This record gives sequence, C-alpha cells and structure tokens, in this order.
Amino acid sequence: MSEQANVLLIEELYAAFGRGDAVAVLNLLDPQADLEFEGPSTIPWAGNWHGRDGWAKFFQTLGENADEVTLKMEPFAAQGDHVVTIGRYRARVKATGQRIDSPLAHLWTIRNGMVLRCLELTNTATEAAACTAGVGAAV
Repeated sequence: MSEQANVLLIEELYAAFGRGDAVAVLNLLDPQADLEFEGPSTIPWAGNWHGRDGWAKFFQTLGENADEVTLKMEPFAAQGDHVVTIGRYRARVKATGQRIDSPLAHLWTIRNGMVLRCLELTNTATEAAACTAGVGAAV
C-alpha cells in the first residue's frame, strides 16, 4: 500500500473508534495484530493485547473502566509501512470520577492493508493517578 493509503486506513480506524464501532475497528486489524500499551497495572487497560480477541478485550476493559472517551489525533505522518500520529485523549475513570486529559502518540505498522501493530505512548502517570485517586484513602 502507498503511504497515503496507510494514513487513510488509520484515519478510518479513528473514525470508527469515534463512532463507538469496535467491530469496524477490529475488521481493519490483521488477525494477529498487537496493541502495546505500556503502563502500571493500576491502569486496567494497560498491557499487551494480541490478536483481534485481545483488541476486543482491550476495548471491553476500557469501556468497563472509563467513559466520555474522546480522541483527537493529528497530524499524521507516514514512512513506508508505518504511520505515526499525535494528539490528545480525554476520559473519565468510572471508579474514581477522575478525568484523564493526556497527550497521546500512536505508532502504527501496516501490512497488506491491515493494522499489524500499534504502540501507544501516553502520560501513564496521569492515567494511574486518575485510576487510583481516593482508592484506599480513609473516609
């Protein structure tokens, strides 16, 4: 695929995510696609997620733990089979009511017109704090 086609694929993926259409997102993935989200275990959706089932579990875990999730990703840059984009995401952690407002970078790898890998880089300290605010505190 051309670099332009790779960017269009990732833009389509974000549009599907924005509509809450996880099935459409999953259909853009290679069956063995990886999602790598490094972070502490206090962030329920952090970890390495493998295959479409893993990505589905990631979306389920995110949905169970956060709402009001929004992404704004731009600009996009492509080099060969890689697309990188930066942006911002916001969410509210259900258990604590705390809000996340964090910069975000995604590095995508595309093969044969499908997503093979996504590496997510974000401010995990902000996320961890939002996920644990007030947990274990004396009332």
